Amino acid sequence: MKGAARADEPAELVVTDLVVDYPIGRRRHRRAVDGVSLGVPAGRAVGLVGESGSGKSTLAKAVLGMAPVSAGQVTYGGKRLNDLGRGARPQEIQVVFQDPYSSLDPTKTIGYTLQEPLRAQSARTGRSLPAAAREELVRAMLTKVGLPAEAADRYPAQFSGGQRQRVSIARALILEPRLVICDEAVSALDLSIQAQILNLLLELQQDLGLSLLFITHDLSVVNHIAEDLVVLFRGRVMETGPAERVHRQPQHPYTRQLVVSAPLQDLDRQRARRERREALALPPARQAPLGESCPFAHRCAFAVDRCRSERPLLRAAPLGGQVACHRAEDLPPWSEDLTHPHEATGSTAP
Repeated sequence: MKGAARADEPAELVVTDLVVDYPIGRRRHRRAVDGVSLGVPAGRAVGLVGESGSGKSTLAKAVLGMAPVSAGQVTYGGKRLNDLGRGARPQEIQVVFQDPYSSLDPTKTIGYTLQEPLRAQSARTGRSLPAAAREELVRAMLTKVGLPAEAADRYPAQFSGGQRQRVSIARALILEPRLVICDEAVSALDLSIQAQILNLLLELQQDLGLSLLFITHDLSVVNHIAEDLVVLFRGRVMETGPAERVHRQPQHPYTRQLVVSAPLQDLDRQRARRERREALALPPARQAPLGESCPFAHRCAFAVDRCRSERPLLRAAPLGGQVACHRAEDLPPWSEDLTHPHEATGSTAP
């Protein structure tokens, strides 16, 4: 069991039809998130997965007040966050960033760094926690994330990447948040260290009843921690559903490519996956502007004329969940042994 909350509990974080545009010059903009909706229920872990540039981190920044919201809304606990600045966001929402090397100040001790959120909280509320109580809380939090209490007196350079990420997790948890956003929190770590950090996050989520929004480009990583998945491509939702089902029976061509792109320790299996991924891909083509089309059509071996002229809406998928694909019912049954995308049906994409 990955989470402690019931599935019918109301979502703590709700993102509805979110649009984020970044200005390019005075009259143009680049759309980074295009009408995304998702929910993170209380005590559950939701994975947000997609390749670089798909809009995952931009969505997280919009939730945190670090990116402009052009349309749609973000609510937490029923309260609208759109109009709140970064400093006014609820302290119940915290974040763990990707790079454990740049996210910690090398000139400050670990104890000083972990006390920063406590000092900021005191400044906001006017209620100061005694220094001895802050130090005790820091040492207890370090122990909770698997580090010795005396680590508080050391500097980041004295720790490995995995240990630094444990410090980052401790910093995120020290204000007792209810929702933690993990933005590529393990992607900078070795595979063996990734597993340790994932196990730690899973244990903390269960022990503390946390809600997690886990952002990654690696579908195999998120499958170990998330109960539900949202797959993004070019700022749009391609597929949603239970994590295990999405991983084992992907229903969107883009999700299928993500599955066979996941790294493996077995080199022979990795080579076979690469060959299958190449079979599922078209030769490189110019990426069409976002508009009334499927954003994946230029890379999809199943695309037909309709895919290039009509935007597929997110709808109920044949095997459960949701999918934004005109041809979801026409795709051959999924198998990692499928060597060519059309061999199961004999069809040929125009």
